[in-house]
Amino acid sequence: MAMAEEEAPANGLVSRVLGAWADLRGSMRGELTRGPSEGRLLFYVVLSGLIWFAGRAVLLAWGPKGPTLTPDEFRRLIGAALVSSVFYRTIALYVVAALAGAVARAFGGAGSWRDSRAAVFWGSLVAAPAILAATMFSLLLTGAPGRAAEIASMLGAIASAWVLAHCLAEAHGFASTWKVLGVIAGLVGTLVLALYLLGRAF
Repeated sequence: MAMAEEEAPANGLVSRVLGAWADLRGSMRGELTRGPSEGRLLFYVVLSGLIWFAGRAVLLAWGPKGPTLTPDEFRRLIGAALVSSVFYRTIALYVVAALAGAVARAFGGAGSWRDSRAAVFWGSLVAAPAILAATMFSLLLTGAPGRAAEIASMLGAIASAWVLAHCLAEAHGFASTWKVLGVIAGLVGTLVLALYLLGRAF
């Protein structure tokens, strides 16, 4: 089974990622049953990072700041975005997976640390196309009245939280996805508030 997983064709993975939106918990259940290796989980993270990088590259090239960048500035920023997408984002998601597992187990979650990684990493890959779509949509709305472009870009974060809540709920055996989503929103809100207060203090 492990060999079959490793040799799964690319179009099969694309179908699973896009089809996951029809049943997020079911897709997570399928991943847990499939039992992907650590290498496969790392591949999910890196691939999701590359999709995220595609959105950053589009914004740098055709976003509001694009025309003002010199070739050297563009190369520097695109290089930094690539390193951030593949390296720093991967490390950050390992940390998120560890924290998510700790919080889930504190609330009675039944999943293992590996299940937490599978949930966060698979969820990041499933959410990646939605994040890219939100980025492209925000680019189309650049110059629109009000804060339409900013709101559109936030849709990617909302999609990520939605997917993560379903994946963690399934991985840890929680019956209510909404409660998991509420905990995620509460933790993110607390972090944002703490950073805001810290910024004002300094």
